[in-house]
Amino acid sequence: MKNALVTLVAVLLIAVALKALAAKIPAGSRIFMAAMEGGLDGFIAPEMIKKHSALKVVTDEQDADYVPAGASGKADDKCYHTVFGGKDKNEGNVRLLSVKDKSVVWAGETGDRSMWYGGRKGGGERKIADRIVSRMKRDLF
Repeated sequence: MKNALVTLVAVLLIAVALKALAAKIPAGSRIFMAAMEGGLDGFIAPEMIKKHSALKVVTDEQDADYVPAGASGKADDKCYHTVFGGKDKNEGNVRLLSVKDKSVVWAGETGDRSMWYGGRKGGGERKIADRIVSRMKRDLF
């Protein structure tokens, strides 16, 4: 029992240390919204502005510190997914790339399925963008 407790504490300390070492982006950094497969870029930029993200959206790639890349698409839409607990109708993923050193600074993926309402509540790319921007804001700032 004592060993299990010591192991749990060690794992928690390592997790906290890794979280502290995670890449943070300085507030006011500039981001250029490059075209993404499925048109997800058209939903992410307004969500960043709406959620008062610390990133500033610029219109010229030369001025950017970071460029997101990703895609959204429809999942297989079978009737039995809705009947048996549901599945995402749309899925998306985004990687935030540093222009300076060409590295991936952050990555996230999500679907549009509602946890409480399953497939009965609306979703789509707007819901995916909302969730991705929320996670990005939580993880990076």
